[in-house]
Amino acid sequence: MRWDIFCKVIDNFGDVGVCWRLSADLARRGQQVRLWLDDPQALAWMAPGAVDGDVPGIEVFHWNASLQGLVAGLPMADVWIEAFGGDPPAEWVDALGRHTRRGERPPVWINLEYLSAEPYVERSHRLPSPVMSGPARGATKWFFYPGFTERTGGLLREDDLLARQAAFDASAWLAGRNLPASDAAWKVCLFCYEPAALGDVLRQASRAATHSEWLITPGRAWQADQGLPGALGAAARPHALPALTQHDFDHLLWACDLNFVRGEDSLVRALWAGQA
Repeated sequence: MRWDIFCKVIDNFGDVGVCWRLSADLARRGQQVRLWLDDPQALAWMAPGAVDGDVPGIEVFHWNASLQGLVAGLPMADVWIEAFGGDPPAEWVDALGRHTRRGERPPVWINLEYLSAEPYVERSHRLPSPVMSGPARGATKWFFYPGFTERTGGLLREDDLLARQAAFDASAWLAGRNLPASDAAWKVCLFCYEPAALGDVLRQASRAATHSEWLITPGRAWQADQGLPGALGAAARPHALPALTQHDFDHLLWACDLNFVRGEDSLVRALWAGQA
């Protein structure tokens, strides 16, 4: 089948990360995926080669100001996924209206929602949402809620994830990136925004009996660390990481003794890492 996934990048890489993971999972199952992104730049480091079409089964399209000419030359997909409430481009909605007026079968339209462990997820998963106005009037969207129970949409996990984790050599991975690999110090991953308690946490770590090496992701986490007032003790050393692919982010989580993360995809991967 052919899938269109529509994603507006409004979060700090979380939305594009989820949509890329979903696209890759579908492609591994033999599906054809068109991923529509209004800002595909993050894929350059998250999934090298994706924007250039080097990943089999996935085409990445830049969702820019006007898609009229492009949409007119493409077949209608079997499934639409609008990620996190980001409506599909108006050009595609207009095309859907023409498609259905000709009596042709419309795509299954899925509204992919955020991950949550709240009770409403089980009640809301798979509920219909009729489109009441506009060119797509009469169509139906279906809510899809990822979750942690059998009555939700579940979680995305590659078939080989546990085997890769079992074969992973943390010391070799760290050493290969010129990061401290000694077991004498705790390795701590920091992937965050600007939490108010960050300064207190790092000051406590700098006074701890056990030394810690803080592996800090680029962007807001590194900026938050560097913006703290005063110098920390030698017991807590920061290390600036480069941007990591999704696979290498898994490796980071597996290599660390303690993981501070934010965002639903990172939370799930950190839980599966089985560290503190």
